[in-house]
Amino acid sequence: GEKPDARPHLLVTLLLHTGIKKSECMAIVLNHFDFDDPNEPVLWIRYANPRRRHKERKLRLPVWWPALLAEYRAQYQPQEALFPCTARNLEYVLAAVAQQADLPHGLSFEMLRWTCAVRDYRVGMPADALRQKLGISKITWREVGAKIAKLAAPAL
Repeated sequence: GEKPDARPHLLVTLLLHTGIKKSECMAIVLNHFDFDDPNEPVLWIRYANPRRRHKERKLRLPVWWPALLAEYRAQYQPQEALFPCTARNLEYVLAAVAQQADLPHGLSFEMLRWTCAVRDYRVGMPADALRQKLGISKITWREVGAKIAKLAAPAL
């Protein structure tokens, strides 16, 4: 009868659908979510440092994700920060998921970020939209975009 831990599912799906970095994930507070439109739930990536404000962005979440967040909130009762723990704790959560899924290379924030990018590329997300979603500059995109295209190419 006990409900399964919602945190691993919440964390993995958040990373897979948004492609955010570990530092961005750790900075999420509950009021960064906007669920006013049930057909378009969003997460706002915010920066406290004014020099990084240009990286702020609005990321769509799956329509079912708010229910998962509600389950997580019922279990963990976070007050402000989405994940009131250390980044290392979340790395342990990902390691446990990888072990349960029998993933030989483990699971990391970076791996889920790249997986998100490759999936979005494969479904035809325009390059500039993908660049903005990942929060990277046009200069950085030259190298990263080429890597994503290479990863997304069908294996021979």
